[in-house]
Amino acid sequence: MKCVVSSLLGSLVALLSVLPASFAAPFPPIQEKDGVTVAFESSETIRVGETAFLYFRISDSVTTQPIRGLRPESSIRRNDAEGALGSCAAKMKVETRRFGSHTPVQVNSHIVALNSLDGSLSVIDPGRRSLMFRKKIELDGPGNDIVLPWLGQYIYVTVEPNTLVVVDGVQMDVAHRLTVGAQPHHLVSQPDRKYVWVGNDGDASVSVIATDTHRVIATIPVGRGHHELAVTEDSRYVAVTNQDEDTVTVISVRHLLSVGTISVGKRPHGIAYGPLSRSFYVANEGDGTVTVIDLAKGRVTDTIPTGRGVRTIRFNNQGQLAYALNRVANTATIIDSTTNTAIDTIRTGVAPDDIVFEYDWAFIRNAGSADVTIVSLNHSGLFQNFPVGHREPNQVDLPQGHTSLVSFGDGHNVLVPNPTDGAVYQLMAGGVVGPSRVFDTKGRGPTRAVVYWRGLREVNPGAYRRALTFEHPGRYEIGLYISSPELATCFELTVLPAVK
Repeated sequence: MKCVVSSLLGSLVALLSVLPASFAAPFPPIQEKDGVTVAFESSETIRVGETAFLYFRISDSVTTQPIRGLRPESSIRRNDAEGALGSCAAKMKVETRRFGSHTPVQVNSHIVALNSLDGSLSVIDPGRRSLMFRKKIELDGPGNDIVLPWLGQYIYVTVEPNTLVVVDGVQMDVAHRLTVGAQPHHLVSQPDRKYVWVGNDGDASVSVIATDTHRVIATIPVGRGHHELAVTEDSRYVAVTNQDEDTVTVISVRHLLSVGTISVGKRPHGIAYGPLSRSFYVANEGDGTVTVIDLAKGRVTDTIPTGRGVRTIRFNNQGQLAYALNRVANTATIIDSTTNTAIDTIRTGVAPDDIVFEYDWAFIRNAGSADVTIVSLNHSGLFQNFPVGHREPNQVDLPQGHTSLVSFGDGHNVLVPNPTDGAVYQLMAGGVVGPSRVFDTKGRGPTRAVVYWRGLREVNPGAYRRALTFEHPGRYEIGLYISSPELATCFELTVLPAVK
């Protein structure tokens, strides 16, 4: 079958190359350049407001084998006049080079901010020069947490009193409303994206949602109190903190059953998984310790003093160092997971609450001061507090007192929601003195955000897909750019009016 398809593609490329200009399509659906063949496909009929799928099948022109692992960029431009393939391709190449390697992520992304206090989501298009705010999605209740599985289509939001809202990222609208446990709060997605887990603070349980069917497939009893969750790197185990019982419940993902409840320190809050030591690290707010649970042994193997008030713990991108944030002492304790010892303590702003790692920097969000502490990962002791907004995040009543940070997804930019200001600020790693951009959410109390990638995704070997909706009918030029091997070209499609 592959040989037949390859033969047909080759014949079509040859045919298009010899046809007179009056007979050949201005932008052929199959193009070959510099040893690379690109075949463009789309839905047979595309109408305004409907989900359209665009496919680019990229292969080696000589061997016909699919080319995998590329990171191509695509652009969409409306042009009702007949265009020239050469000029469209040249424009695509120039625009991509001009903006650099980071900008396509921002051009092809939407920011979705959770406004916890008014129960809504704000959809923001950072690629626009003006009118970046696109729409608001009502949740019908106060929102607590939001998660987007890596390269997933659906966004999950916990909503009081007992709802999980599922939002379609293509349509940017509510697709499902699921009933879960009481007071659903913290969310976590497995690395393999099979399940999304919900911590239900009001009834001592966690709900398990299958991402393929968007159904609650299990409700598992755990301990009482607020729950934070962490998943192992291989998606085999989930650990849940039970704040009011000073315990952690470990759950087998395969069997969807608890395999043990382990006593830890007082008022366990945050939890993280250390891939090098294959252990869970629990931040105990009540007694100022971090408890280490060795998964293979099924018990506590170490207790590390960090100071009273430790709530949040995260691992760096290499998985060796854990940063435990202390909201009382205004410090971050750095733990080496290979020895399970505290190796350093650094100053932060007031009440540090969340941390992300980008490039060579750690970004620490402070709930009690209107700033972010940026720490160099390569130069010990080098840190500085940068202002983010005009007022402290904790000036409003937040769910569980949490603020948050989120990676933009390009390795260089971080988004910082400020619930008091009603805005999301963008910071760039390295050499910054303040926010590079500010996005007004037009909502009350933005606490969290996700970045929805609208660009190309490799769905099969050599097959790159983009899902989107069109707002206006007409002829569109679809640009494709590959940096290595460098290739820029264009295709076209026609969008029909919506069915009345």
